[in-house]
Amino acid sequence: DITKFYRIQQVDLSFTRVVGQLTADWKGCCRLLRSLRLQNSSVQFAPVGKDFGDLTTFSMAFPEVILPNLRYLDLTNCPVNSPAKNLLLPLAMCKRLTFLMASGSGVFGAMPQLKEGIIYASDGRRRDDFTFPMATRLLLLDLSYNNVSWLSDLPVLTGAGRMLFRENHQIKLSPGLLARALEKHIILDLRGTKLSNEEEALQLLQEGQLQTTDMYAYRDEIAGYTCKDVVSTIVQVTSSRFLPETLCKCLPGWHGHGATCQVCPANKFSDEMGLGTCKSCPANSTAPEGSTKLAHCKCDFGNLHNGTCSCDKHHALIKGDCVLCSKLHLQCNTSGVSASSALPEISFTRLQRSAEEAHRCLPPGELERCPGNHQCGLGYDGTLCATCAAGFWAKAGRCRPCAEMNSTSIWYAVFLGVAALVVAAFLAYRHVFLPRQVAPPVSVKSLLQKLITLQAPVLLQMVQLWSVLSRLGRSSSSPSGGSSQSLPEVPYLEALQLTTTELQNSLNLQCAFNAETVRMLAALSSPVAPLLLLACCAALELYRAGFGVSMALKTLTLLFIGGASSASELLSCQSVDGDGESLGDFAFRKAIRHLRCSETDGVAFWVDMVGYSSALAYGVLIPLFLVGLMVRQYFALQEARLFYASAEGGTPQHVTLRLQTLHGQLPEEALPKRLLAAVAAHMAVHCRGKWLVQLQDGYISATSSGGEEIPADHLDLMKVVADAKTSRNIDVLRSRRVAEMLTERIMLEEAKDRWLIGSQALLCKYMLCQDVWMHLVMKLFAVALVSCVSMSDAWKWAIAFSLGMAVLVGACQPYMWPQVSQLQSLSCFCLALASLAFVYDCAWLARIALLAPVLLLLWQVLSPDCTEALAERLYQELQLELPKFQRGEGHEVIVQQLRFGRGRGRDDLRGRGRLE
Repeated sequence: DITKFYRIQQVDLSFTRVVGQLTADWKGCCRLLRSLRLQNSSVQFAPVGKDFGDLTTFSMAFPEVILPNLRYLDLTNCPVNSPAKNLLLPLAMCKRLTFLMASGSGVFGAMPQLKEGIIYASDGRRRDDFTFPMATRLLLLDLSYNNVSWLSDLPVLTGAGRMLFRENHQIKLSPGLLARALEKHIILDLRGTKLSNEEEALQLLQEGQLQTTDMYAYRDEIAGYTCKDVVSTIVQVTSSRFLPETLCKCLPGWHGHGATCQVCPANKFSDEMGLGTCKSCPANSTAPEGSTKLAHCKCDFGNLHNGTCSCDKHHALIKGDCVLCSKLHLQCNTSGVSASSALPEISFTRLQRSAEEAHRCLPPGELERCPGNHQCGLGYDGTLCATCAAGFWAKAGRCRPCAEMNSTSIWYAVFLGVAALVVAAFLAYRHVFLPRQVAPPVSVKSLLQKLITLQAPVLLQMVQLWSVLSRLGRSSSSPSGGSSQSLPEVPYLEALQLTTTELQNSLNLQCAFNAETVRMLAALSSPVAPLLLLACCAALELYRAGFGVSMALKTLTLLFIGGASSASELLSCQSVDGDGESLGDFAFRKAIRHLRCSETDGVAFWVDMVGYSSALAYGVLIPLFLVGLMVRQYFALQEARLFYASAEGGTPQHVTLRLQTLHGQLPEEALPKRLLAAVAAHMAVHCRGKWLVQLQDGYISATSSGGEEIPADHLDLMKVVADAKTSRNIDVLRSRRVAEMLTERIMLEEAKDRWLIGSQALLCKYMLCQDVWMHLVMKLFAVALVSCVSMSDAWKWAIAFSLGMAVLVGACQPYMWPQVSQLQSLSCFCLALASLAFVYDCAWLARIALLAPVLLLLWQVLSPDCTEALAERLYQELQLELPKFQRGEGHEVIVQQLRFGRGRGRDDLRGRGRLE
């Protein structure tokens, strides 16, 4: 019993079977004991139960200290098997304890607070921030190979202390403890110990307070990982336990994350460090477990070439074996070629795609037909390249291009792309950035822009139909060989039909891709694409009333002729060859040349379905849609036709207008706008110069304050041949029509019907909304032209339809702007000339027919205004002054049409120009 030796100073019971532990009897004994060596003995040492309570009840008033002179305590490999607090707290008041070793002694749990511990003051109050004497003197605390779980402080001497916690299973450090260890130069040995909280360690690495080696210095071949070492004499760690995800990577041949790695299974390999999953060997190859590179994968046939198992040069893969390519008539100038993908030899081709051997092509021109590529030669297609690809025709057993892809067509495609971008940018700028005014200033320039906006669809329709009629020159039924073949502009203008077929023809996609597939898809989608867009417009109608109808009408303007023409061509058959001889049962469809006309099943069935369905849509359903629009506007705008304005006052300098109704009574709130429309129409037809307009109860008056002579308007043949009285009557009737036109515009602005809202732009294009029948007739005219092109004697029907349409438009003058009616009439007449030109191979006449409408448009530019546009501007200005009129005040306007070269310096005008 050591407690009996009061003056003992050193005790060494190492490697003995001595047993025992601290008890309350140790109080006051062994005050001179300085060294206690108990390593590898059977001493438990740490008190338990009541003894632990007696030895750890500290008071500053009665500081009873056991072993007050103890400097060295070694409990290495002793069976302490107690919580860390049971070992340390009884010794906490030791003022001279310098070395405490308890490695491998079964200590577990959290380390007690020795620098901010609990003690009771002399007045009995509890203190929670007391630093025990042991924490100020301890140089070495060794608790390695234990199971300490929590470390809250550093109870060793600052600048010289060492704390060893090696090979503790898992330990959690209080926040900031690592940083304090670095700051106070306290050695903290955590080698072999796993951290529970890695956040602070990661932060110290990122801030550079902890540094690592540049290379992966440690390598564990058994576990399959390698790590960077932490370079620090203060914090000593094992990288694979400290920060494995950050500092470690799996070795080649292994996969996983950090230091948790598994060997790659068979038929997989890992050729670099840190792979989460192993890479699979190429198909038809095997590799042993733990393979570290692609070369370990051994092929079942051939060898590895570019990462795949394939045959060597001059050999091709066929049915799992490598065969000499010369036996298969294939070119195998490189390794890694399969029989299904190798190029055929010159003069040979495959009977079908991916066939494993090639066959010789038929003469003549087998070298031209089969140049040794995957595809036939330029212009050839079909079995053994015996037929011509889309866009090519046969002549003397060879195929000749109908539209070659040269530098001109490339620049044309670039021009179209740039033009489309410019137009899109302009429209975006116009709708997004330009401020919108209620009544924007009117100038010659703005009028010209509006006129060209109305004329552009007419010119586009004319060009589209002109390109359709160019097929007359390519028909074997025409009296001549055809002029279209001598006109290089034909394929470019055909692109303006805006169909997918013309798109692929312009870009020559048949040469870049499979001609048969491209032509079939383009032919099928050309008539369907506009219909799909119309269906999308129906969906847009759900978004906003009238929006879908408006977009549908714009879509028809751009795509109707191209879609109708594509539907007609899809159903047409080419029954003769290039020389005009009958093909019999081998006749093929013009749009899809690999399909014979006699076929009715499979793809041919669906082609017929698409063709006839599209023809029904373009020839019946779309016209019925326009008929419905005509009927809707007829009933909705009847009110505009039930009243008229009568003029009172017999002098040219003053006129008074009253409204007379044919049936019913006009609502009181609608009367002012109707009177303004009537006076605007009257002044536009009969008056020029300055006029004072006044609105009274039930009537409106206009008084001249400086009149001018009315200049001649656009050519009116009726007034040319009529006498003075008849001419005045013509002006009166025109004034009534203009007033009715303005009234319809008013009703359209107030309309709630989604059909009228959506079709407002279309209806306002015509003089009267009921003239929209002309839109229907133009669509039927286009259908008639594209249909008759494929008929026998088609050119005669084309001439008849075109001349009839020219006379009809010229006689009815249905458009609001006379310039548009003139352009439409001339365009139809030029289509008749173009029909003759194409049939009789007269290229100059075809070009004249194409350019004449453009020349007319340029001439009309000099005089972009008209009476109807003047009336519309006058009404818009007077409507803005309606509150002024209702207060009984008058308003002076200047009534004059705008022309180039007139009114220079006054470009910001309304009415004439300007309304004052």
